[in-house]
Amino acid sequence: MNDNSDDITRLETMIAHQEKQITDLSDMTSSQWREIDTLKQQVYYLISRFKDMEQDHSTSKADRVQTVSEMAAAEKPPHY
Repeated sequence: MNDNSDDITRLETMIAHQEKQITDLSDMTSSQWREIDTLKQQVYYLISRFKDMEQDHSTSKADRVQTVSEMAAAEKPPHY
């Protein structure tokens, strides 16, 4: 009967470790999905900004021909 008790204890310990690993993996997966969603939003924002820059470029073509790179260089952040 002692062998059965040891086996049960060993199985309970193994199950407890597996439950902890499953919880950790679930938390990690949730965190990664939140990060993916944040990165998707940033990409969509950058795409829209790029499209806006191209649209501004096409409307101001009559004033002066300017590449998108030139436009981006003209809009340098204040810390430059």
